[in-house]
Amino acid sequence: MANSITGINDDILSNAVLEGFVAEVLALTAFTTSFSADAVKKGEKVSVPRVGSQDAAATKTTHGAYTLQDSDSDAVEIAIGQPVYVSSALDDSEVANSSVLTLDLYGKQKGAILAQAVVADILSSVTLNNFGAAGLTSTAANFDVDDVIDLKAVCDAANMPMSPRAIVLGPTYVASLLKDNAIQNASAFGSSAPVKDGSIGKLAGFDVFNSNLVPANAQNLVGFAAHPAALAIAMRYLKPQDGNTYSAAFPVTDEKTGITLGVREGYDNLTGRKYKIWEAAYGYSVGIAAGLKRIVSA
Repeated sequence: MANSITGINDDILSNAVLEGFVAEVLALTAFTTSFSADAVKKGEKVSVPRVGSQDAAATKTTHGAYTLQDSDSDAVEIAIGQPVYVSSALDDSEVANSSVLTLDLYGKQKGAILAQAVVADILSSVTLNNFGAAGLTSTAANFDVDDVIDLKAVCDAANMPMSPRAIVLGPTYVASLLKDNAIQNASAFGSSAPVKDGSIGKLAGFDVFNSNLVPANAQNLVGFAAHPAALAIAMRYLKPQDGNTYSAAFPVTDEKTGITLGVREGYDNLTGRKYKIWEAAYGYSVGIAAGLKRIVSA
């Protein structure tokens, strides 16, 4: 007896939406994050710790007292705001005639669209006002390994902690790096992944992320180098209140990152359509200005 698509489409769709969402927001893991399936109410705050640069080492003077240095860390309280969502409504015939592959692709596209809205909102804070002058100005055509090394020097001069550091770049800038002989030469670079998989991995101390979602922010932004202290981001499951009439409401969570989406679903008997809503409930706060250096094209 053939499997019924109706019985398994819920898991396929929600898992595919989550997969598409996670793939697009992965660059946000460059920052301080608190991702969890814990349930909160809209407006509740999540405490997220931030750790920045520490005081320089001191020299003990003869018979002098030790100076007690501060521990340069704090916790920012992030309010979970109004959720951003995508939705879908499929009637009985559409579900019955949809293949597993179709539902999977459809779900991933929905997840990617949801991610675009979330990332654009969070990265709208990567501005001159919040993080100061650009650390590097370069066009995609001229961007190479030397520019990444120059950016490292800028981060070093700003006392950005050496680790962890990440660099987030648009696809054309990553493409320029992949064309650089210093990276294409697998024996010199130490990996064939750039040529085989288009993945650079680590470069000059930076974890390299390729993201098509970096907003220009009306400031020619094309990427940035960052330490986690630059931004704090929280994501939680927004649980419906008691007394709701959804047929089901639950979180779906990526095991590796903890990234969580909320799912709400119901059925309209008059139209024979089952609707599903996938939502991201999150909040964010600008952190330590020295923790991020912007990359601009002009």
